[in-house]
Order: sequence, then structure tokens, then C-alpha cells
Amino acid sequence: MPRIAFAGSKTTTLECMRQLLHDGFSIDLLVTLTPDQGASAKVAGYMDLRPFAAAHGIRVYHPQSYALDRPSDREGLTAEQVDVLLVIGWQRLIPQWWLEVLGIGAFGMHGSPEPLPRGRGRSPMNWALLHGKTSFLTHLIKYDTGVDSGSIVGVEKFDITLWDDADTLHMKNRMAMNRLLRMHLPAIFDGTARYCPQPTDIAPTYFPKRTAEDGRIDWPSMDMMSLYNHIRCQTRPFPGAFTYLQGSEERFYFWRGHPFDSHIRSSARPGDIVETFHDGSFLVAVWDGTVRIWDYTSPNGAAPQGGQRFA
Repeated sequence: MPRIAFAGSKTTTLECMRQLLHDGFSIDLLVTLTPDQGASAKVAGYMDLRPFAAAHGIRVYHPQSYALDRPSDREGLTAEQVDVLLVIGWQRLIPQWWLEVLGIGAFGMHGSPEPLPRGRGRSPMNWALLHGKTSFLTHLIKYDTGVDSGSIVGVEKFDITLWDDADTLHMKNRMAMNRLLRMHLPAIFDGTARYCPQPTDIAPTYFPKRTAEDGRIDWPSMDMMSLYNHIRCQTRPFPGAFTYLQGSEERFYFWRGHPFDSHIRSSARPGDIVETFHDGSFLVAVWDGTVRIWDYTSPNGAAPQGGQRFA
């Protein structure tokens, strides 16, 4: 059996490792970040995977650098003599020196609302939700030194429904990743896998990196669907959509909400709190109606009041 290593530090890493073990594969090495490293790198959905690795007898390697650009990392990982590296939840490129010493190669996933080479880059699920896309493609690719430019081994497609958010898309993506690994790892191991280079007659497109500051709500530009998409693309495990109550400098985070009504807003301006309810939820006005916010975090746990305004 080839020696398998995982590189990752997220909940998706855990779920793929767990499924791989369930499917009868073995994992020899986990390259992962410590909690301090995860916090420093601001890894969304970070998870300390050391307890899982210890429970399943998986050797753990903590790199000196997330980019794996230290001589000590090159020496240490080369000595591991890995055949197949599975890159799941590792938000950095794999350096050429490691690709060159792998017995078979490095493989990972990249999702996009369009077939590769369109939709390379960062945070594709978040961008897909923000832009109101209705489907998503998870690609299993063999890594090269480029950005999501490797040959494609397999593809799984799933819906993005109106009820999906970043959390449920992660669930669907995790299922797609596990299916791709189950289907294609045996062929990767025995040398019969088919590698399809990405088309060269289609110009690649790239999603830019999203940061926590991208979560700020721009009230003048929001209608019901754009606010809904803005909230659901940044809900947990991401930093969240945020705004400020007028007169306050503390952030008010919206985690979940949905379009409510296109008539119940009277003369309210975008950002006005139109109504509050007994369960703590409230209606906030946008240009074409109202959105009900029912999962939020406020300064000191305070509930918003009618007549207040977000700015």
C-alpha cells in the first residue's frame, strides 16, 4: 500500500480523513498546524487534528512555516518518503521540491461554479453564494506548482439551493470530496488513473482572496437578495457579515436571515429596524423590502430595538 499523507488543518480535513479510514485506506502522516499557527494564519474552520491523529496512530508533523519554505521542513518531509499527498484544508501551494520527491504525486480539491480553468483562486464557495450561483463543481486535481492549474482526475457537481449557506455548502463539498477519493484513489495507486489537462483555449479566471473586512454590509447597495447572499456567504465558520448600529463603534454580526417581504417597510430607509419579535429576531429594511435576521451577535448581547438604524 502506498504511503499516504494528508496536509490540512480544517474540519474538512478531519471529515475526509475519517471517511478514508472508514473506506479501508491507511494514513501514515498528517501535516497540520498547531492552534497557535492556525490562529496566526487566520484559518477559517481551523481544527486541532492532533487528538484524532493520536487516536488512529497517525504520525503528526508540524511545519516551521505554513508555506513549507524552511530548510528544516524540506529535510523533514523529504525523509518521510510519502507516495501520495492529499491536500485537504491546506490553504497554501505545495512547493516544487516536495512535488518532485513524492512517489506518485499530490492531489487536492478545487471547487468552482464553472469548470476549470474558470474559477481558480480563493474562497470559491463564498463567491458562488455571493453571486447567486445555482450549482458548484468539485474537481479532484493532481497538483502542480500553479494556482489550481493541475490535471483533472474527476469532477462532482451539486446544487446550490436558495436554502444553502457557507455551512451547508461545506457539507455538500465534503460529500463530493469523499466520493471523488473513494472512486479514484485505487486507480491513482495502481497507475491507471486518467489525468485530463485543463483546457488551454479557455482563459483562466481567478477569485480574489476574501478577508474579514469584506463582510461589512453596504446598506445603500443592498436589496433583499443581495443582503441574503452577503450573509449566507460569510456565515460560520467564516468571520461573518457585519454592520454597526448608528452611533456605535462595535460590530453587530448577522449569521442567518432571509428575505421577508417586499411591502412591509413603509417609508423606512435601508438599515432601519422596522420590527422586532418575541423570539429576538427583527426586520431590517433594504431598498426593495425587508429581511428577517434571526441569528446574530450583538455587543453585550443586546437585542436591537425598533427605531434604531444600522449604518
